[in-house]
Amino acid sequence: MRVVLKTTHKVALAGLLSSLAVALGFLLMAVPNVELITLVVFVSGSILGVRGGALVGVVTMLIYSIANPMGAAIPLVTVSQAVGQGVVGAAGATAPLVRRVSARRAVRSAVFAAAGVLLTLQYDLLTNLALGVSVDSVLPVVVAGLAFSVTHFVSNGMIFFLLADVLLSVRDNG
Repeated sequence: MRVVLKTTHKVALAGLLSSLAVALGFLLMAVPNVELITLVVFVSGSILGVRGGALVGVVTMLIYSIANPMGAAIPLVTVSQAVGQGVVGAAGATAPLVRRVSARRAVRSAVFAAAGVLLTLQYDLLTNLALGVSVDSVLPVVVAGLAFSVTHFVSNGMIFFLLADVLLSVRDNG
């Protein structure tokens, strides 16, 4: 059963989900390219729809990038991070369709794993391009960044495979 949220509830929930994503980002920041931000932002799109999910992604990355204890990112990188996670949140709005189309959890988990990898790829490409433009060295930065991103692709693929469908089933049943 789909619950219809009032606007004030959506705003409050968006704030809570963004806060959760930022907190989980800081919690795992010592582990390079292993993070739960992308999953939380994706699930927020499932709950709040395209615009709400995109908003959670943008706000999450603006806060995470600007308030990062390791230092704020270069402005163009911060913008690319916000846009990249905005895409993740918007894409999360497709998750209920995946859950309706396939009755088998293993199939849904595989689809969510592929989505996690592809969304991570777009995010990493976008941020690496932004860094490359910022330091006037696009090709070397993108090539080096993609090699470093393999861990990010694999970890997010595994995280989405193991957790996306479980979290979305809680959303649908609770």
